[in-house]
Amino acid sequence: MNCENTVTLSGTLHLPKGDMEGSNQHGQYLKFSVKQSMVGYDGIERTSFLPVRVFDPALKEWLKTRKEGDAIRLTGSIRSSSGSGDMFIRPDSLEAPCE
Repeated sequence: MNCENTVTLSGTLHLPKGDMEGSNQHGQYLKFSVKQSMVGYDGIERTSFLPVRVFDPALKEWLKTRKEGDAIRLTGSIRSSSGSGDMFIRPDSLEAPCE
């Protein structure tokens, strides 16, 4: 069975308070969220914070040059943590859409 797991999203960079670094059996990563405000099916605007974990060294270096509130666009896949089961996005690419 072939399964597809691809996500593309954009929003603004939301940095966690405290430590951005984490680690698991797959290695060291930096964590942040993509903040999106969208109108829901009920007409009420809701803000979502979509969690992202960056393992790729080049993407980590790029992320370190960004600041809170910067526009961001990413493509990647949705994963679940092997420990907690929490869902997160693992990016294959990160970019500032206006650059």
